[in-house]
Amino acid sequence: MSSAVLNKESISDVASTEEKEQKIKEKPVKKVFPKVVFYTVFITFTILTIFPLIWLFYSSFKSKIEIIRHGLALPKSPMITNYIEAWRLGHLGQYMINSFIYTTVSTGGVIILAMMVSFAFAKIRYKIITPILWYTFLMGLLITLHAILVPLFLFESRIGLYDTRLGLIIPYIAVGLPLAIYVGTEFVKGIPDSIIESAKIDGASYFQIFLKIILPMCRPVIVTIAIITVLANWNEFLLGSILTSRHTTRPLPVGVYVFSGPLATEYGMQFAALVIALAPILLFYIIFNKQITRGLIAGAIK
Repeated sequence: MSSAVLNKESISDVASTEEKEQKIKEKPVKKVFPKVVFYTVFITFTILTIFPLIWLFYSSFKSKIEIIRHGLALPKSPMITNYIEAWRLGHLGQYMINSFIYTTVSTGGVIILAMMVSFAFAKIRYKIITPILWYTFLMGLLITLHAILVPLFLFESRIGLYDTRLGLIIPYIAVGLPLAIYVGTEFVKGIPDSIIESAKIDGASYFQIFLKIILPMCRPVIVTIAIITVLANWNEFLLGSILTSRHTTRPLPVGVYVFSGPLATEYGMQFAALVIALAPILLFYIIFNKQITRGLIAGAIK
């Protein structure tokens, strides 16, 4: 009887050890398979993102005929003249100066106004006025550019702002404010009220509190707002094409479109112009890569 019990126990021990070995073998497979899938997806996405940029770069050194006949092939005899002609005929230098002015001024305006309004909404509360103004600004998130193009064009034409730099900077600031105010207000709400009260007891005015306390503590969200506004304004095309008509006022994305026409398109010069337009924003990513990542993460968490 005892030998039968021992045999059963030994059989059960062997079975349990086999099950453990089987689980140990299955665990690496379960861990490796998701990683393979994730890395495959990420590598594919990276290739699909980077290859068009590489293709655009080497195609900018090809002639129009070579681009049409051999679209994916490398240039047989690279042409630097595409960049020279695109810069000279397309007035890209002037367009780039215009875009730099629009992006810098509008980004600065959005940051200053958004943080001032965010401070007022978060820390200077009035029972009736604050909610009304808050939801009024949030309504701006629901309004698309296409809905305001015609009235904006007519309004600026009547008051003399059409085809001026100020006539484009003001809409850029107005379009960027709703999202910036929403993000900024949510961040400022996280600052303890005790800090504001202590500063008021010490005799600080609201302007001093905003300048010396709020702005330094809001650096992460300011970076986030700056990144969003810079990218949106530098790449903006619709407002620039409608509200401006001369090369002295048009932004760079509209200037690149000059090389496309209803009858013919100068692909070589257009690709060269696209590379010139992409260079500043790629340089912006490379230089401020860490700040961009930290700012977006901090803003998203807040």
